Amino acid sequence: MSLSVQAQQDPATTALPAVVVTGQRDAYSPASTRAATRTDTPVEQIPQSIVTLPKALLEDQGSRTLDAALRNASNVNTVDSRDANNVMFKIRGFTAATVVDGVAMPGYFPAQESLVNIERIDVIKGPAGDLFGSSQGQGSYGSLGGTIAITTAEPGPAPVRRLHLRLGTPGERGLGFDVNQPIGTDWAVRLAGELSRTGSETDRVSFRRQALFPSLAWTPGPDTKVVLRARHLENRTLDYSGLPVNGTLDTTVGTLPRRTMIAAADQPDTLTTARGVNLQWTQRLTPDWNFDLTLARQHAEVDQRGSWLVDATGMMGCFGFGSANPGPANLLCGARLWDRFTTTTVSPSLTGRIEHDGIRHTLSTGLDLERTRDDAFMIYSNLLGPIAMTPVSPTDASLPAWVEPVAPTTPDQQNRYRSRVVYLQDQIDIGRWHLLAGLRHSTIDVTDVNPAWGVDNVSRTRRTTPRVGAVFDASAQVSLFAGWSQGIKVPTVSIFSAPPKPEQGQQKELGLRLKDLGGLSATVALFDLTRRNAAVSDPAQPGKSIQTGEQRATGVDIDLRWRFAPGWNALAALTSQKARITADTNAALVDKKLFNVPQKAARLAVRHDVAEGAWAGFSAGLGLTYHGRLAGDSTNSFFTPAATVWDAQLSWRTAGARYGLGMANLLDRQYYRPSAYFSGGQVTPAPRRSVTASAEFDF
Repeated sequence: MSLSVQAQQDPATTALPAVVVTGQRDAYSPASTRAATRTDTPVEQIPQSIVTLPKALLEDQGSRTLDAALRNASNVNTVDSRDANNVMFKIRGFTAATVVDGVAMPGYFPAQESLVNIERIDVIKGPAGDLFGSSQGQGSYGSLGGTIAITTAEPGPAPVRRLHLRLGTPGERGLGFDVNQPIGTDWAVRLAGELSRTGSETDRVSFRRQALFPSLAWTPGPDTKVVLRARHLENRTLDYSGLPVNGTLDTTVGTLPRRTMIAAADQPDTLTTARGVNLQWTQRLTPDWNFDLTLARQHAEVDQRGSWLVDATGMMGCFGFGSANPGPANLLCGARLWDRFTTTTVSPSLTGRIEHDGIRHTLSTGLDLERTRDDAFMIYSNLLGPIAMTPVSPTDASLPAWVEPVAPTTPDQQNRYRSRVVYLQDQIDIGRWHLLAGLRHSTIDVTDVNPAWGVDNVSRTRRTTPRVGAVFDASAQVSLFAGWSQGIKVPTVSIFSAPPKPEQGQQKELGLRLKDLGGLSATVALFDLTRRNAAVSDPAQPGKSIQTGEQRATGVDIDLRWRFAPGWNALAALTSQKARITADTNAALVDKKLFNVPQKAARLAVRHDVAEGAWAGFSAGLGLTYHGRLAGDSTNSFFTPAATVWDAQLSWRTAGARYGLGMANLLDRQYYRPSAYFSGGQVTPAPRRSVTASAEFDF
């Protein structure tokens, strides 16, 4: 951007020449964040890896899904849209909680978040002392791997009227909008939303989304701010169980077309919905002390109908996959899973600064209180699962018709979670040193009731989880950091053979940060992250889970942003790690690689924006995403191959409009990735080349 200052003409003075100050805004490297400490802290003073993905980056790359956005942060797993009903994101090999505006989202399908109103995404790596208490007790997979913290746009004083259109392959079309309107000096309202539909290579599978995000802000003075946000998000698709290894990775007995859809005829769609309200009140009490209050009520529901093949000659029945050979030796099983979460969150906090003798303390203390209802059932077609007793082949032109399971009058599973957390954190600045120390004491009550499975578990967990770290400023642009943190998660979602113990996570980390050193900003971190008491399938009781052993990920992450010339930006996200099972009651699993976790991964991207001349407003970007081979199940019985995929973007910005063209999988690389259906054992064909044209208008 440029700033011109022209001396005012005066007959009595000598006219001065124009002074032009030219600089470049580093839109990809925000200076501070609240996500890692719940206080506004410069990124270089945080003793833990955190990667921020601002709105500008997502727009420049044309990101349309949360998965596409998160590829720009190192060590975050890919989630295929066809798997989004069954799996959460992983950071450093372990599951991560998704937090929206300070509140963890319930359920196990947050990969389907809309990007239409997202302002920034902060990826916090590691448990961070369970920074957001609600991610411990609710029905999610927890935050032992880290946290994906989403901040949405709020109403502001400047009017916004924006319309976004998309059209592309395969069968993509979408409409998005964002309208912000100030009302007087104290009030503002905002409404954002989208309607979209996208096809896929897989027969019969498409993805439809409806999203609406209204919000209201009240700012009666400089010391008070109240923001009320509501959300309604609906995603609909046909459930996809993946493809068998035989016929895809292994073609010795035949070949399955990549487009093959294994599902009952006329099978109903799976519907996921998320809706809720979030109230945030910020009050400045004195120049140094602030009070914050977050109140939220969130609902999440999945109504999933699925069908899959099992080996008719095997012993697994409908609890898992058999060999699923292309030959006619399989039964088609079907089931309906219904799960509804309702979560109430209350989080008051107090933050203040105290300075004495050159030492500054930023103190924060507060409560995280949450109650969650988790009602669910899973019912098989024809009670036992097989839709028809006649064996079928995945290559059959038609598969048996869907048989709707008979839903119970009341949910089989009636779980109740109550989480009470008190925390205290001190951030200390002493010259070149920035220290952090925090304690969180959690009391989590879980009532796990499922009469259909003979489960009636009641447990109470009390734990104090610490977090400590230090940053040393070697110079204004170079800093070193070290951190240690613990986290817990009371296991949910699974059906346990005995009352579950809390999962425990611990991370040790050493790192180096660069801040705008010759245009380069980067974080390099060595990490050691362990998880204990992980839930795994109970070999003695199919359909139930037990807790066992230890899993560990060690390695190095590199996240880099570089403005290496005027108008040029580069991005790199690199990972090299060893992620394995280190202890287990089943000795055969020890030293096995973690399911669907790459040992090496990379994301590289470069972009050029033309600011002057005949091509002013034109931009072009090119990127590649690489991952090493992936374990297709916990026993490492097969691996999917390593792959490199290219993407490209072109855009042209004029006054009030922006036109774009995005190409994913530019070279049409065809390969397979592990399917998360039933925690592995199948594969999913990776998306093929797609082209999307977009237009955005500001009125």
